[in-house]
Amino acid sequence: MKLAAIDIGTNSTRLLITDYRNKEFFPLERKMEITRLGRGVDKNKIILKDSARKTLEVLSGYRHKLKDYDVKKYRTVGTSAVREASNGDWFVSYIYENLGMRIDIVSGSEEAKLGFYGAVKNIDLNHPACKPETGAAILVLDVGGGSTEFILGDCNCNPKLIKSVDLGSVSLTERFIGSGKPDKGDLNKMRYYITNKFEEIIVKIKLHKSLLVIGVAGTITTLAAIDLKLKVYDTEKIHGHVLNLERIEEIRGHLCKLDLEERKKVTGLDSARADIIISGTEIVLAILEMLGRREILVSERDILDGIIYTLIDF
Repeated sequence: MKLAAIDIGTNSTRLLITDYRNKEFFPLERKMEITRLGRGVDKNKIILKDSARKTLEVLSGYRHKLKDYDVKKYRTVGTSAVREASNGDWFVSYIYENLGMRIDIVSGSEEAKLGFYGAVKNIDLNHPACKPETGAAILVLDVGGGSTEFILGDCNCNPKLIKSVDLGSVSLTERFIGSGKPDKGDLNKMRYYITNKFEEIIVKIKLHKSLLVIGVAGTITTLAAIDLKLKVYDTEKIHGHVLNLERIEEIRGHLCKLDLEERKKVTGLDSARADIIISGTEIVLAILEMLGRREILVSERDILDGIIYTLIDF
């Protein structure tokens, strides 16, 4: 049976189509389009009509994909930008009236649960930090365009602590540095702001001495693609890649020396993400440094996979 999940995020709109048979999931296609639905939402709390039209166009293409694959069941989820915008209900109606596609607006905590389940269900349980005798906790970190999700749990997909913070790469870029080459003062202000926003949740997470950090979604997978120098995005190479703190700092330093047009030419970096990658990288660095962690395991399994799992009664 063909199943599909669509995630309408602040920065991108993504699709996952899978074949579910013999109680296993076999991914058939993953697609991602930069739609910037959350452009201006942090400042004005309104989804712009141009952003809504762009998202509608992408969703229309995805709907054709669903028909081509003869998908029997699917779910479309709206996250940070849709729930934060004062006209979020208008956007949901706009999509339904034009495409007949229903959108579930999920809370920050539900978004986090879906992301955790998607990331952890397929984790390699032979990873040293996941061996039962270590009692390791797992932190799934999802740096989105409008919010950052922290989900702390165990290897059995049981989330213990969920926190969604309204701070993401798009909103942070708009607030502090714009799309140009950032100066040191702006970066320092941005780091101070990030640290203050995350301080409360980081204190709780640090109570767990043994911790495996898994990173999902666009900012972190993009950093992996840059690290691997991928001219063509390769899901299999990204999944399971380990990023270390020093390498992320090197990437951040290099990106800050480039203007927007130069960043668009960086190998591994989608040109449509070039304006927000510095802010996203700063979020990742701040969290790792605050936690005292030096590595992050990159996962291609995320909220899309979590949405797929909600379509099946295991």
